[in-house]
Amino acid sequence: MNNSVPEIDKILQRIDNVLKSNRRIELLYIVLTTILFGCGIGCMIRALVTGAFAWSTPSAVTTGLLYWPLKQIRSIRKENIALATAPILIERLPSDKAAVELQKLLHTLYGEQ
Repeated sequence: MNNSVPEIDKILQRIDNVLKSNRRIELLYIVLTTILFGCGIGCMIRALVTGAFAWSTPSAVTTGLLYWPLKQIRSIRKENIALATAPILIERLPSDKAAVELQKLLHTLYGEQ
């Protein structure tokens, strides 16, 4: 391989930083999604207890709003898996094969959008 060790270390450090950042964002999405779900359940319970079924409307809205954060969590997890495999491709494969595999990986991640 013609890659020098400092270059690989920089790449691995950058990947680690992205994974840490993604983990924080993913945790934030999970917490906010849980709060949104809790609000929806709370409104539904209030509608059932008080008999004021107008309170079920916010529950329907919050249920509809759950789609976007769950989609984002799925996307972040997909990206994390791909990024976790990238260091192995970089270190273990010859540089020409690693480049081809990384291009496939990037296409898989970002080509579907």
